Amino acid sequence: MLRRLNGWNSKCLVRTCHFNARDHRSTNVLGFSSSSSSSFSSFSFSSPSAHKSRCAAWNQPSLSVASADRSKSTISPSQRNETTTTATRSSSNSSSSNTSSSPHRIVFLGTPDAAAVVLRELLLESNKSIAEDEASGGAWREKFQVSAVVTRPSKRKTHGKVLEGSPVASVATELGLSEDIIFSPESAKDEDFLREMRQLQPSLCVTAAYGNILPQEFLDIPTYGTVNIHPSELPYFRGPAPVQRAMMRGDRNLCVSLAFTVLKMDAGKIVDQKWLRIEDNETSDVALSKLFTLGSEMLIESLPKLLTGAAHGETKEQDDGNATHAPKLSKSEGVLQPYGMTARQCHDTNCALNVWPGTSIKFKCLTPVNVKKKGKVAGAGAAETESESELGEENMKEDTFVMKISETSVEESIEEWDSEKMPMEVGRAQMYKGRKSVDMLVVCAEKTLLRVGRIQLPGKKPMQPRAFFNGRKGATLTAEGAPLEVEFNPEILSKIAKADVGRGINLN
Repeated sequence: MLRRLNGWNSKCLVRTCHFNARDHRSTNVLGFSSSSSSSFSSFSFSSPSAHKSRCAAWNQPSLSVASADRSKSTISPSQRNETTTTATRSSSNSSSSNTSSSPHRIVFLGTPDAAAVVLRELLLESNKSIAEDEASGGAWREKFQVSAVVTRPSKRKTHGKVLEGSPVASVATELGLSEDIIFSPESAKDEDFLREMRQLQPSLCVTAAYGNILPQEFLDIPTYGTVNIHPSELPYFRGPAPVQRAMMRGDRNLCVSLAFTVLKMDAGKIVDQKWLRIEDNETSDVALSKLFTLGSEMLIESLPKLLTGAAHGETKEQDDGNATHAPKLSKSEGVLQPYGMTARQCHDTNCALNVWPGTSIKFKCLTPVNVKKKGKVAGAGAAETESESELGEENMKEDTFVMKISETSVEESIEEWDSEKMPMEVGRAQMYKGRKSVDMLVVCAEKTLLRVGRIQLPGKKPMQPRAFFNGRKGATLTAEGAPLEVEFNPEILSKIAKADVGRGINLN
């Protein structure tokens, strides 16, 4: 099989690439499928070194390149004979490797820690499929390789001074993947990025919390389509924050779906779904890790059907009439309102938003301040000594701050509230009973109690509530944002009613 590369006087054979330009000659392995029908006329490189680097990246030992079965190319008999002769010479020492079929190419797209879990499992299964193929003498038809990793660009940390790569990029590097096959486009619509993907010719693309919208130009590239691991029971909670929205609503029976990606967000046909029950105090980051682990298992189980196209005939359409949306989170949603939210609602919100934006309560703090004055006290033998006498004058220092809270739970027993120290009123906060207690109680709507195990003041490190109250002896905390108590004057209401009747307005 013979291919010509645009701009280069070169010949590309199956699993062998020779090129010659500007008196540079290099030989490397590419691993393109002999059954590929796509023309490589647009496959160009900026320099011989860049060409050599890309060829090496696509054929490194840990990532032998996969290829998809496509329609047969039209090759003249002379080209076929020339290709066969050259390939036979180049593979005289490894004839067995030429008889085996090339593995399928898979492109993985993801960004956060949860997506890195999927990448690890996918690479592990890839190595397993290659090993089983070698053991079976090339009869393993579903072998595959992760030929490229796509993630969002690095973010600046610590006031823009340090660039921090995504967790998926970090894991890919940790597992020994070449930087040449790790892509971080600003947008999936980038023409250079799309050109790279077309040249790679993947059989399948897998997305897991990638974070960028994929255009139709990208979705048309993989042979068998693009599948997405979405942590919700589709069609419910379509969007970027499905787990957080479900947990804020109080759901603990969660679901992960494997579905094909279409242009409309999370609306593709469903390949499979699995459910997971989480504990009452588990947070969203833990739930996401478990769901994506379950999703990666579901993906690997479905790969034999996905890599042959059989999965398309076994999918289930989504009912758009039941679809709900899970929009992006906002920082304001992390501000708890004890006057309008029960302890259960506050706890669910804290579990859902523990990673970002976190949860907080705005408190007004009153701290007693003792004022001491100096006086003269006569001693024995008319000797005078100076001492400090407390005159009982006491002031209250008032300050207001936003306190971040975490490690919450719902306290069922109201006996834990010390009513002798402070009346149990909505918005009040105090320590648990007992000297050994380290947690704080906050009275929420309907006189429910929220336990808080960790707090953080502005500019301070996280601490136990006990440390805060030890530093402010006798301090009292009251949440701000109490609902307005409006008193209506009956005479005014009567006048308004008469005016409405006069204008012909009947409120009955």
